[in-house]
Amino acid sequence: MLVRNICKFTQALVRFRVVANPRDYCHLAPLKRSRYHQRSEFGCRPLCSNSAGYQVSWAAAPASGSSSGVYWAFSAAFTLNLFGAADEKEETPEEKLIKTIKRSILCIQREQYDKAEQMLHLALRMAQDIQSKDGITYVFDLMANLAMEREQFKKAEKIFTDVMKRLFAEGHTEESPKILHISSKIAHMSQLQGDLEKSFQGFTWTLQQLAKLLEKMPDDKDILELYGLTKNWFGQLLMKQGKYLEAKNLFKEAFDTLINVYGAVNDASVTILNNISVAYVNLEKYTEARETLLEAMELTKELKDATQEGILQANLGLVYLREGLMSQAENACRLAWKLGKQHQNPDAVEQAEYCLNEIKTTLNGEKRQ
Repeated sequence: MLVRNICKFTQALVRFRVVANPRDYCHLAPLKRSRYHQRSEFGCRPLCSNSAGYQVSWAAAPASGSSSGVYWAFSAAFTLNLFGAADEKEETPEEKLIKTIKRSILCIQREQYDKAEQMLHLALRMAQDIQSKDGITYVFDLMANLAMEREQFKKAEKIFTDVMKRLFAEGHTEESPKILHISSKIAHMSQLQGDLEKSFQGFTWTLQQLAKLLEKMPDDKDILELYGLTKNWFGQLLMKQGKYLEAKNLFKEAFDTLINVYGAVNDASVTILNNISVAYVNLEKYTEARETLLEAMELTKELKDATQEGILQANLGLVYLREGLMSQAENACRLAWKLGKQHQNPDAVEQAEYCLNEIKTTLNGEKRQ
């Protein structure tokens, strides 16, 4: 059967790999990326990005062909102005804290998670020593995101809950984007752990609050980004529940929001288009699925991202197979296999081999008839 597996989205900035089982919904494959960069695909940055005077600059999705996809891309360009002028010859405790946080982020980007966790615990002690409330909250948030990346969901939820308590104590309300950011992440983790009712309630409430915020601030890109991210994650939940039409609509809304924030040419657009194509396959709308995948492949060419093109080609082959276009299906899957080998993408090779096996099974069945 073709209909089993959905593209994981996950995505990733933060860019997490918080995703569902790749064999859950439909055999169209997810655009798999390196662990830390796949979670949210766009927008899921650590919520306290301006705490304690740390102005964290988020890099755009890379335009080169990179298997890591959308980066959890801190440039970590922290400013020190909140802490005041520093002695040129000796680092202040605040500067040491900032440097430690930056190093932990670099460890995360390099997938050195144990080292990153050690650095964050050191940063937490430093923030506590200088009694920096914002610094403590910021480090806790990074710890929660790291736990989420490592699929330590219970731990991540506990730390996120502590962060929310700190934010409420600082005067934030339920309508605060920082609170809603955490709410969206907790809802997504609930879905990944199989608590679909909690996830549904969490997404529904978060989207309602975000809609209210956008009525007041319709051009706020951070809120728009979170709105799109949450819709995409909610779409994943609906796919798992078999609500393919509703999921497709949410994916499309997420895509439109993403274009509004970033423009069309970026890795996240490719991932969402792949999600949309999976929804179409489950709805047995194969023409629309094919057209959506072709659109995604055009973007990979603009991005020069041949690694993801291999998976898209394999997915296209499976759609051709469903349409009964055997020659096109075989050509697409063989090209996918070639691209996977050429760019050392085992996911593309695996999906291409699955596609070729499905073609072989179909042809053998036709011969027996």
